Amino acid sequence: MSSPAYLLPMPQGTKLPSALEQALHNVERQFDISTQKLDEITKQMLWEYGKGLSELPTDETRDTFVPMIPSYLQHIPGGSEKGTYLALDLGGTNLRVCEVELLGDSKWRMKQQKYKVSDALKVGEVTALFDYIAGSVDHFLTEIGTTATEDEKLHLGFTFSFPVLQTALAAGTLINWTKGFECKNAIGKDVVQLLQDALDRKHIHVRCSALVNDTCGTLMAAAYERGDCLCGGIFGTGTNGAYVESIEKLTKMGYQADELEQNRKNGLDKMVVNTEWGAFDNERITLPFTIFDSRVDRISINPRKQAFEKMISGMYLGEVTRNVLLHLVDSQVLFKGFSSRALNAHYGLDTAIMSSLEAPFAPNSGIEADAALSEIRQVLTRELNLSASLIDDADCLAAARVSEIVGTRGCRLSACAIAATVIQTGGDAKEWPDKDKKLIFGLDGSLVEFYPRFEQRVRDALREILGDEVQQRIEIVLAKDGSGVGAALCAQAAQAMEEKGAATVTKE
Repeated sequence: MSSPAYLLPMPQGTKLPSALEQALHNVERQFDISTQKLDEITKQMLWEYGKGLSELPTDETRDTFVPMIPSYLQHIPGGSEKGTYLALDLGGTNLRVCEVELLGDSKWRMKQQKYKVSDALKVGEVTALFDYIAGSVDHFLTEIGTTATEDEKLHLGFTFSFPVLQTALAAGTLINWTKGFECKNAIGKDVVQLLQDALDRKHIHVRCSALVNDTCGTLMAAAYERGDCLCGGIFGTGTNGAYVESIEKLTKMGYQADELEQNRKNGLDKMVVNTEWGAFDNERITLPFTIFDSRVDRISINPRKQAFEKMISGMYLGEVTRNVLLHLVDSQVLFKGFSSRALNAHYGLDTAIMSSLEAPFAPNSGIEADAALSEIRQVLTRELNLSASLIDDADCLAAARVSEIVGTRGCRLSACAIAATVIQTGGDAKEWPDKDKKLIFGLDGSLVEFYPRFEQRVRDALREILGDEVQQRIEIVLAKDGSGVGAALCAQAAQAMEEKGAATVTKE
């Protein structure tokens, strides 16, 4: 029985016990995503894109399509922008305050400071939290200093990593708290207004002019650095994508013909859309769920939500891999049927361990087979506390293979999101007048940065979905710091949009 062609060939001269070999082939079969399946998934994603652009979700339809949230960003930087802007990033235990000086020529300088958000602030009155945030901005400007002149009002981009209903570039109401925050009197309030009121109470000469989603910020940071960007994507702990769409396709926003024409004349006919593609196919119409995925989903904190994310993101890949390894242990074909406390523990196998398991056998690793097996054995004993006496060469090969199977499926699914975005924006057109024009995807996250052969595996699948010619148009670049530099660029965009006469910066 042969393995799928997109998996690496097993190292030469390896002979696995027949029961283990059979069990691994069964796992390969369950996790296999054929070219036909890739096409099916991409088509379903495009259908969800279309629904999300044309319909507002209701309680009944919320899980049937991705929400395609308008960011109200209608200016994409090209690298020539200059000026000094602030960025605030609130997403967990730390608050980050940055000053970003845009120098033009795709270059910037940044100063930043982190401030700890205490547990008391996370559950107290919301005004106390925002007074603390405003105080941190004041401390930053006073202690760290600013390059702006004294009478210059600084524009600030606010990355607020909690669910909000955004109604303008600088307006959005909090839907609910996550990540251990439970501030009182906050739900339903405009978070930009809460911040602006706190800044005004302290007479701080700063205007919050953009509420920023970190994925949209990733797109902006990549665009400034590369002069253009079609899509910003996160493939890390979670996954999401934001891309540049024609506003005439955002029919749910109800633009009239005269408004569309006016926007076109003013150069405001495009908008960044936050897809929230991690929630793709929550209904499980086309994603190839295995029993291992169902188990991970069933005991997660959000069952039947973020279906796509649970198959491709760093938070879950290790957990799926752990469940497959335990299945092989329980089938008595791996580690002599024994496990360890670490391997038994919920989320006991971090996705970083997958990188360590796969790296030794990666092409061009330059590591001899014996040394590669020795490295894998060390990972299993050091990271998973498995007794060395339980691990033979076949176990090392099998553990690396399981990791590769789960990780490669994640990469192939990731390619569907990229391909859907290319097709949605016409990037797959047969006629491509400018042969040098690239479709730039600015990607960030631990998988993009550290997972072995991530781009190679994604590209192999893109070639299957789009064909080689279109695949070659796609340029994948590493985009950094969407919540810092990207947020500052969103503040710059707000200023540029107001100068162009945009009506979407503040709520009317």
